[in-house]
Amino acid sequence: MRAAAVPGFIGRMRSLLLAILLLLTLAPAAGAASIVYIDGGEVWLSSLDGAQKVRLATHVVNSEGHTEKWLAVAASDDGRIVAARNRPGYISRSSWFKVWEPNGTSTVEGPLNAPGGWISYIYPLSFDITPNGNHMVYGYYNSSGCCPTTYAEGTYVRPVTNSSLDPIAISGREFPTLFGSRVIAHSGGTANVQSAATTYGTDFTPWLDVSAIPNLDLRRTDVAATGTLAALEFTEETSDPQQAGKIAVLSIQGVDQSPAFPAAVDCFIPASGVATDASLSLDATRIAWTDGQGLKVAGVPTTDADPCVLSSPPVVISATAGQSAIGGANVTSFLPPTTGGGGAGGGGGAGGAGPVATLPRKITAKALAAAKGVAVKVKVTRAGKVKLSGTVPAKVMRRRGKAVVIATGSALAKRAGTVTVRLRLTSAARKQKKRLKGARMTLRVTQGALSSTKRIKLR
Repeated sequence: MRAAAVPGFIGRMRSLLLAILLLLTLAPAAGAASIVYIDGGEVWLSSLDGAQKVRLATHVVNSEGHTEKWLAVAASDDGRIVAARNRPGYISRSSWFKVWEPNGTSTVEGPLNAPGGWISYIYPLSFDITPNGNHMVYGYYNSSGCCPTTYAEGTYVRPVTNSSLDPIAISGREFPTLFGSRVIAHSGGTANVQSAATTYGTDFTPWLDVSAIPNLDLRRTDVAATGTLAALEFTEETSDPQQAGKIAVLSIQGVDQSPAFPAAVDCFIPASGVATDASLSLDATRIAWTDGQGLKVAGVPTTDADPCVLSSPPVVISATAGQSAIGGANVTSFLPPTTGGGGAGGGGGAGGAGPVATLPRKITAKALAAAKGVAVKVKVTRAGKVKLSGTVPAKVMRRRGKAVVIATGSALAKRAGTVTVRLRLTSAARKQKKRLKGARMTLRVTQGALSSTKRIKLR
């Protein structure tokens, strides 16, 4: 679709600010350090060229033995990363988040919560974090019971701490992103910008009205930290909007004045199938998105030629990745140490040696079923949450398929050293503890993306 053919928005574009955008494109991408993304329900971090990758988190088995997957991720300008997880198909109020610091450590976790009063909760619908990593925003869509059924949509704002206090609710402003500490969210076909004079208040100013564009609905807007470039996500007005999506790139002059037309950059990203989850680098030189070929990173366009003529060709970071965010994290801070002169890359864990468990000489199913469980000493090389997960073959639990989680435990290591973790049976395993006698349990010990395993025969 030719951008210049669209009346009232993309159709009036030519060459304003071209020189500025060219200079930005040639500048080194100092702030565009990395991209964090969700792949198969796991959290991954990669350099923008895909040469270095590391897995930050795999699936989490909760205390009830259910597997939780990572659903959304955001990255701050200063290198902090936050990701949200939940049990697939479960109520959103059960969501949890975790934070990774720029040095690769992880000590903050908490509930990704919402105020009560609704029957159904759907969030996060868009997910972002402030440049300093102190606050995060996520969109919501809630509904009541009948009758009549009422609905609420908007944005939640909460600190990136383990506080269980309810977030601030900003009604009517959907699919939020952040420009500094100011929320950008849409209502109808208009992107609205929060007033700089208030802190996460309800005072918004209409900034970009694209409601006149035929057959396209604005979903989400990402703005580079420079304030010179915006990426607009659209869905098409079809019977199933998830089957069609486009991303437009537009040069802007900050968020306190409407874009000037004609503009230096105004075009649609060339994509394979549905294009979603646009993310711009801090210095406005790179853009990431996901389409039918996977997660891609490319140089931003510098002209109004449509489709966009990218200043560097797309690099596929992962063919199976989903939602992503470009941020300031340094990938090397998260890579495991190399041995024998081998190069860093590929990844499997974030910095430091894996946790090592020291087990009692004999572990019985009866002891695991007790209220205190079994004390397991775990030696760690850094601060962070330590988790234990014990599995047995499915047939032991009269099931079929993959191994079944029968025991879990967790504790927070405040520093490098030894931490005691209580390992206890799940409620399902307690009901069949007699069947566990003589079974071989695989104990997995994890801290962040680092892990180790041991095989134990239960007595």
